[in-house]
Amino acid sequence: MRITPHDIRQQQFSSKMFKGYDPQEVDAFLDDVAEDYEAVLKEVALLKEQIAAQEERARGVTERERSLQDTLVTTQRLAEEMKNHARREAELILREAELTGEKSVEAARGEEGRIRAEIIGLKRTRRQVVEELTATLERYHRLLGGELEGDDPDAGTS
Repeated sequence: MRITPHDIRQQQFSSKMFKGYDPQEVDAFLDDVAEDYEAVLKEVALLKEQIAAQEERARGVTERERSLQDTLVTTQRLAEEMKNHARREAELILREAELTGEKSVEAARGEEGRIRAEIIGLKRTRRQVVEELTATLERYHRLLGGELEGDDPDAGTS
């Protein structure tokens, strides 16, 4: 049974002789008050412990929140740095590819020029060979034509 402050204020003790209080009643009441007061003190101590534990948890949560915030900021900064690094590297690779492509095109143009010059040279050589062969054939034809005229029995009697 809980005793309230109102109960304590309203408590009346019966009197025995000479207007005194019954010692057993007073002792019983004091025991009840002491028990309730002891329970209240224990409850207060428990609540203080719970408050301390909650405050400790709150500090832990605050520290974790701060740590997470720091981690988030660091992660965002690292992500930005990685993006910038990747962008720079992509630009470098692109420039290298462009240079390599330009060198390849230049080399292909040089090769094309060399091949065209070689083709022109081969055409010139072919034309010379054809001309020389034609001239040789004409000489042989003249030689054969002259020998045939000398071998012709009818050619000398005319």
